[in-house]
Order: sequence, then structure tokens, then C-alpha cells
Amino acid sequence: MRRVVLDVDTGIDDALAILYAVASPALELCGITAAVGNVAAAVAARNSAAVLACAGAVSVPVAVGATRTLAGDGPHAGPTNHGPDGLGGVRLPAGAHPSYDDPGGVLRAAAADGPVTLAGLAPMTNLAGLARLADDLLLVAGELAVEEPPELNAGHDLTATARVLTSERPTTLYVADVFERVTVGVDDVDRLRSSARPAASLAGRLLAVRRDHLVGDAGALVLLTHPDLFRLEPRRMGLADGHLTTTGDGRLLDVVVDVDAAAVATAYVETLLSS
Repeated sequence: MRRVVLDVDTGIDDALAILYAVASPALELCGITAAVGNVAAAVAARNSAAVLACAGAVSVPVAVGATRTLAGDGPHAGPTNHGPDGLGGVRLPAGAHPSYDDPGGVLRAAAADGPVTLAGLAPMTNLAGLARLADDLLLVAGELAVEEPPELNAGHDLTATARVLTSERPTTLYVADVFERVTVGVDDVDRLRSSARPAASLAGRLLAVRRDHLVGDAGALVLLTHPDLFRLEPRRMGLADGHLTTTGDGRLLDVVVDVDAAAVATAYVETLLSS
């Protein structure tokens, strides 16, 4: 079983990732740390706790982390599908209050019990300090085909991204080029929404309001459980004009360059329906 801590800015697709991490028998969700990004860090933590409560995982610790980027910026101010509440208007009962003040405490507690993967689904402000505490990193960040504006998780806190790139931990990038390809069909969204399982029903409600029904961040967690559905290649990745992308002098990382998108969507849906 792969032990994971999620760093999030919850976010519709962060919520979808949390639901998958709880539902998958191949993953043990050891904790959640929240950072500024799609929404304020406190909102991301509250959303995460509410999703955990719906999934019956109230014992998973949640910490509020960085409230501003290392440059002092607040939440992303551009157009977003997530809405001001982060969950696209999907209403949930409140979950437990965050149980840690220091996100490092979540990682240290998890690492004390064995190897742990830190999955970064948010801007990397928290990760700048947390990366050294994990055994390996899985980052939803970067882009191979450079487009404007820059991919958010890398671009919202470039100082933090640069620091994380200097980490010696084994690192995998789940880039925007793959992120944008995994969508759930309308029939499967309806199957999830009509499920009697609360977590599956919530996943369906979230996907129903998600742009193009993208699983987004959740696809990176499917990578951990179904690696055969993805193709990875070593690429030199670095910062160039505000983008995390291929550079001649970048750090050599494992980068997800291709995906069986339909199979990943199926794996996501069936895991939620069978949990």
C-alpha cells in the first residue's frame, strides 16, 4: 500500500483526489496540508475536512499551511471554475477543524510510521519546506507545450517552485498536457451522482460542475495505483519566463508524457463506486 500526504488548495479536483485517496485500497491517506492557491489556505483546509467527513475519513489529519506565497501573494485572482468557495458551489456539511497548526507536523507524523509520498496538488509554497520530509514527490505542475498563462501550481509561487526543484528527493511531474486529457463521460458522471455511496455521489456532483468533467489532480493519484496506464520519460525541467518546462540546464525528472485517458477515467469511477 502506498502511503501519501496530499498538499492541496481544495479546489474541485483536489476534492476529487481526496475522495480517490480514501477510496483506493492501494493508498493510505496519512494527512492533508493546505496551501494558498485556488482559494485561501483556510478555505482549502475547511473544504478538505468536509470532503473527508463525507468519505468517512475524519481521522485523517488536516493542517492549514501557507496563507500567502513566498512573494506575499494571496489566492489566484484569475478566472476559475472552482468558484469563491473552491467547490464550484457544491454544498457540504462542515468537517472537523484542522488538527495541526504546522503542516510539517503532518509529514513528520506520517514519516514516523514508514515511507511516505508527498503529492503536491497546489502551488508549491508548503512544499518548499516539506519536500525534505518526504521519501518522494509527485507534483501536479509544469507544462511541455508552453502556453499563457503559465500552469498555476508552478507559476503562482515561482520562488517556492525553484526551491522544490533543488530537492534531492525522487520527483515525478504530472504536467498540464496530461492533466487536460482525462475526462469522465456524462454517463459515468450520472452513475456516480446516483450512487448510494456518499463519497461516490459527491464525486459525481463535483464532476458535474467541473470544466469538461476533468478529473484533474485526481489523475496523479491514479498514476500511483495504475502506473501501467501512463508513460513516463526523463526530461530536464526548469523555470523559463515564468513556466516550469523543458530546459537544457533543468533538473532531470520523471515526467508523465502520455496517458490512456479513457482507462484512467474508468479506474477513477470504478474505484469510487466500489469503495
